[in-house]
Amino acid sequence: MAAQGALWSEFSFVVSSGVRERVIASLAGTPKVPKQLAVETGLRIYHVSRALRELSDRGLVECLTPANKGRGRLYALTDDGSGLLDYLAQSRRRFLPVPARAHAAPFVPKIRASTLLRFLAQLRASQGESAVREAVEGWGVNPSDLGDDTWLSVDAYARFLDLVEAKFGDGSYAFVRAQFAEAVASFPTVREQISLPIPLEALAERATIVYGKEWNFGRMEVQTSKRRAVFAHFDWMPTPAMCAMFHGVYEGVLKARNFPGKVTKTRCVRNGDDRCEYVVAW
Repeated sequence: MAAQGALWSEFSFVVSSGVRERVIASLAGTPKVPKQLAVETGLRIYHVSRALRELSDRGLVECLTPANKGRGRLYALTDDGSGLLDYLAQSRRRFLPVPARAHAAPFVPKIRASTLLRFLAQLRASQGESAVREAVEGWGVNPSDLGDDTWLSVDAYARFLDLVEAKFGDGSYAFVRAQFAEAVASFPTVREQISLPIPLEALAERATIVYGKEWNFGRMEVQTSKRRAVFAHFDWMPTPAMCAMFHGVYEGVLKARNFPGKVTKTRCVRNGDDRCEYVVAW
């Protein structure tokens, strides 16, 4: 029981940061120096160095060449780190949709690009065109090829958000969250709903309409009471960036309707819960 509790503690520590998760995943199989990790993950070198220090402090990563200086040090997973990475892979598989038939084509979770395009416009307005272009240079998707009805894989969307956080944020995804809070009122399906002259409780109950139009996977449930709404997301494993995205979206809707309030994340699939849950109170 104690060993299982320790495993959950380390699991929660790693998956609470997309930076730590990407660094530990990149160390699978082969030891690497920080520069190699930065290139493979698309992270800034100081984000990599901080993640290595944090993972080393938890006994998940070890330096194989401690006599070397700084960026020339070689890092590898410890036995505990390798075990945790295996557990993380198993955890991800638990939340992937399973095809109904073995011979069916693999299911690809996707999101409409309309939200990303509005987020990108907000990003350009706040950070500048050239900085944004530099941030997404290694994305592998040309934003100019996207339209509102283009469907992007969730992996591509998450990769985009990680590149944005690596460029402009500090690894906590607070930047991504804040940008979504500013951008959400411009999302076409959201704008359509928040313009309705209905109470906020009724508006919250219509969130499933928006979700159904923008996502081809997962399940959303909403419960409302007086000046309160609980949004629950089921059946998928989000990245930290995606968690930040939803947190920011709910905060932005409150702002768009001029309601002071607070959004609290109370459950997360990444921490072993059966859902990601956001409680909005105003």
